[in-house]
Amino acid sequence: MKLYHRTFKAKQIVKHGFKDGKGYYLTHYLWKGIWFSNISCFAGLDSGQGANGDTLLEMQIPFNIIRKYEWKEENKPYHEFIIPAKLANKYGPPRIVED
Repeated sequence: MKLYHRTFKAKQIVKHGFKDGKGYYLTHYLWKGIWFSNISCFAGLDSGQGANGDTLLEMQIPFNIIRKYEWKEENKPYHEFIIPAKLANKYGPPRIVED
């Protein structure tokens, strides 16, 4: 599955890999990992949907590997995931998408 991640640290991620972030994301549970979507974040998602940054990264990870990390919400027309950095880095490095 093609995945996207928006960030302010694209060059560092491409060179050194992802590092887990932490957040509650409107819940009482502390989540740990990297926020990905299956849609391009420049046109659609914003910081309220986990998409912060000025650069878009793209990578491929098989859906059967990441399905258990899906952030599910009803009536959402796209998929979002919180994927552990260790797993994402196995499929990297991501590529920088030019705007």
